[in-house]
Amino acid sequence: MPTKGGQGKRGGGSSHVALWEELRHLKLESGGKPVSIYKRLDVEKDKPLEDRSYYLYAPIKGGKGKRKSLRVSVRNEALERAEEEVVEMKVQLKQGVGLTLVSVEDLVKRFLARKRSLVRGAWESKEEAGRRSITKERWGLIEGKLRNYVIPFLGARTDVRSIAFRKWAEWEEWRRENPALGDKPKAITIQNEMGIIRECWKWGMENGLIPFSPKLPFHDENLITDDRVRRDTWEASEWSSFARKAREWLKTQEHNNPDEYWDGFVAYQMLFFLANSGMRPGELVKVKRKDIRFYKREGVPSHKALCALVQVHPSTKTGAREVNAMGGVFARRVWEQSSHKSKEDFLFCHLDGSQFSTKDFWKQFKKVTAFTRENERWGKHFVPYSLRHLYATTRLQNGTSREALCKNMGCGETYLRKHYSHYLARLATADLMVMRNDIGLGGEMLKEGDDFALLDEVTN
Repeated sequence: MPTKGGQGKRGGGSSHVALWEELRHLKLESGGKPVSIYKRLDVEKDKPLEDRSYYLYAPIKGGKGKRKSLRVSVRNEALERAEEEVVEMKVQLKQGVGLTLVSVEDLVKRFLARKRSLVRGAWESKEEAGRRSITKERWGLIEGKLRNYVIPFLGARTDVRSIAFRKWAEWEEWRRENPALGDKPKAITIQNEMGIIRECWKWGMENGLIPFSPKLPFHDENLITDDRVRRDTWEASEWSSFARKAREWLKTQEHNNPDEYWDGFVAYQMLFFLANSGMRPGELVKVKRKDIRFYKREGVPSHKALCALVQVHPSTKTGAREVNAMGGVFARRVWEQSSHKSKEDFLFCHLDGSQFSTKDFWKQFKKVTAFTRENERWGKHFVPYSLRHLYATTRLQNGTSREALCKNMGCGETYLRKHYSHYLARLATADLMVMRNDIGLGGEMLKEGDDFALLDEVTN
């Protein structure tokens, strides 16, 4: 039977509670002390006592116990809520989940600390540091997404255990209405953020911070193969137009100061080299002069002959690898005109020799696309990664084998199937460097010194 206490009666006595009631039939732990309900005198002071919410106190062996608002003012309803809460608490204890509040901010902080511990050194490969290791850049991206968007979305002080599963259905709409930084997010950005949230929540469950659930956030979302998240890329005719206008853009930069012009010049060469190699922007900016070797093919027009063999830095997304790249002329132009010629100097650098970052390239890329107006013309949204997709789709259309393409791009066949399944039907068993048609500016044969869209493939 419940035992009731009067105002200010709680154990040794408290002046801040009223209607303290010990529920002897309800215990959180076997052999533990009974659960109690009560009302607080220090909150909801504008309401009469009968209209104030009941609270629950559940003693825990060796701990301070759990306190929680029941959010009802009627005693009978409070008794029912108390029984429901105790059942839930018992489940959490059985799962190894603590009963003390874990805020969204706390969860994010602990998860980020774990991810930071997995950041590999600048010269470590994924194999050396462990398959679960990540780059410093990746950690920074995860931190930014969680702090800038997830915390504001859920509320910093919100108890993670109080978040209803239906809350995640609001994410996409909320995210589009709250860009916070930069442009309005594209579908693929939102989908990638969903993946980060899901990883964070899974880690919280595995580490006893969140009660186990058979469903993770966005359980029904296909975060990889959904057609909505496929990055836009150029068709052959679109790329020819873009390449021609990009060259016009570079000419407009000649009146800028030396630093600005050089940055535009470097970004222009990077743009075409990325399209001709399939490298990631984050890989290319880490290339030093010692990491690239030029060679020529025999029996092809001179403007197509120069190629490059690039050693990808081990600290990049998929670790070290060797890339066969068409379009060696683009890297060669920077190689020859840069005043920083030490083997340890970055190939794609600023005028002062400092490293060209992915952010720097993105800034210049947006200038180029704004000038060319290709996004408006074709109704697409081109981003730097579109260059990598252009390379992949062109190679697939021209019969490159999946094995050779994956090796050159640093990806697995699973990734290839998920992102380029719409082209795989056209695959043949040709070698990596086979080209069935020549794509040039306007489709005509390119002249010596002309810029170009895609070169012939390089043979091994």
